[in-house]
Amino acid sequence: MPQEPPVDIYAKLREYIKRSTKTQRKIAEEAGIPNPSYLSHMVNGRVNWVEGDYFRPLSEALGLSRDEIRELKPEIIWEEPSPPPSRALSAAAKGHRIPKPQVMIPDTLREAAEQYGHLAAFAGLGEHRWQHFMASVSRRHTPETPEGWLEEFTALKRLGYDPQEPEE
Repeated sequence: MPQEPPVDIYAKLREYIKRSTKTQRKIAEEAGIPNPSYLSHMVNGRVNWVEGDYFRPLSEALGLSRDEIRELKPEIIWEEPSPPPSRALSAAAKGHRIPKPQVMIPDTLREAAEQYGHLAAFAGLGEHRWQHFMASVSRRHTPETPEGWLEEFTALKRLGYDPQEPEE
């Protein structure tokens, strides 16, 4: 003999429909019930709506809470949705302006600019744009003397480099 549900599921369905303020036709449509008269059979106790295939869609269409669903179907097992993966936003994505790292001008490059920057052949070596450019270029070996920086400056000029003023 089938066990009676712990609550009057048909009275509850009528209560939920009334509370929703939707028509039975609208609820049937939202729950994917092809014929609204089938919902009427559920309300009138001819179809056990809690044990049928439409329980979950009806629960959603009626906006039932977890507690209400559990009252109707205590054995139901909840599948907790996994939280979405954390997507930490970068400072720039949050609208913050990220300052560019400061380029450190080596002392020996400053010395080269002081010693040779005033000569016409080495014009530009004393300019901030050139010093910034030369200090930020990736290289295997960084010049260690003012003369080494002078050689590098001359080679870059010969290759046609003319750096822009850095954005700061």
